[in-house]
Amino acid sequence: MGLLHNVTMSNPKVAVVSDPLGHQAKQVLAGAVARMAVAAGLVDIVYFLFFLAIGSPVLAWVNVLSVLIYCGIYELVRRRRLALAIALFWLEVFPHAVLGTLMLGWGSGFHYLALIFVPMVMMTDSRLTGVAKTVFLVLVLASLEGILWQHGPLAPITELQLLMVRWFNLLLFVVMMAMLTSYYWGKIASAEKRLRTLGTVDALTGLHNRHYFEKAWSLACAQQRRAKGTLCLLMVDLDHFKPLNDTHGHQAGDRMLVECGRIFREAVRDIDTLARWGGEEFALLLPGTTLEQSKVVAERMRAGIEALVVIYQGAELRCTASVGLTEMLPADTLDQMIMRADQALYTSKMAGRNCVHSV
Repeated sequence: MGLLHNVTMSNPKVAVVSDPLGHQAKQVLAGAVARMAVAAGLVDIVYFLFFLAIGSPVLAWVNVLSVLIYCGIYELVRRRRLALAIALFWLEVFPHAVLGTLMLGWGSGFHYLALIFVPMVMMTDSRLTGVAKTVFLVLVLASLEGILWQHGPLAPITELQLLMVRWFNLLLFVVMMAMLTSYYWGKIASAEKRLRTLGTVDALTGLHNRHYFEKAWSLACAQQRRAKGTLCLLMVDLDHFKPLNDTHGHQAGDRMLVECGRIFREAVRDIDTLARWGGEEFALLLPGTTLEQSKVVAERMRAGIEALVVIYQGAELRCTASVGLTEMLPADTLDQMIMRADQALYTSKMAGRNCVHSV
């Protein structure tokens, strides 16, 4: 194979997960806030023209201010100032909803916009804080209705105009709730996907883990027996790995495991199942492959590790691999195949390591 891979590390830490859930959630939320800012800005432009047409200049120019605020929110999201963008968003929506309700009355439907706060605070704050904010919102809305019941709207409009504003606000409320629902659904789906990944992938190497391998074996075994095909299993163990760990530290050992996993991944097919079995041991499942064909793959993996050089803090790290393999027999269980592959691996160790044997 003739592989030579140099890895220079100024910081010995191995970055296991480059895209944690928190970062994913922020990306999804940033996209939702940006889309809502654009949508709300366009709505306020429509409101500006509407209120100008019906002779309500105060509300018209309030919407101009809102459009400028939404432009600022969009720019803050673009500059990754997400927390400030969200704070500004709610500082615009809540006063706007209160002012619109006071000016046009309860029948205008502007209070619908304030209700968007309920799912936001209940999903993002602690339960106690969310309940407190929701109670505050209810008190504000109750106060607004009391004020309007006693004094009426400050800038009343005709019944037809009020009907138009109410249905427009109701439509806007439904759209924004749908966008919020979409955001939270995306967040939940992302979390579920990550949990599934954590349950099947080795965090250090990115290879499959033992749990996934066992399930893959059951599926491959059933398929090959039904098709009267072949199935081979390889066990690979890195030679003298403990001295490398003891001499250069566990972080150097982790880096070596990551690079060995990369070499193994490049040596196998997409239909094969490669897993980190535990420690410095790896397992490979080769469906539809004879013992002789599997030996070629095993030798390719062994040669790849023999040629591997990892530069860690100025030191050249090398290792070799011993391989044991076996072919599935008609009545085999996974434990029986692993036992035979381990026996072949032990034979490779006793033969001087850095070699391939089969049973």
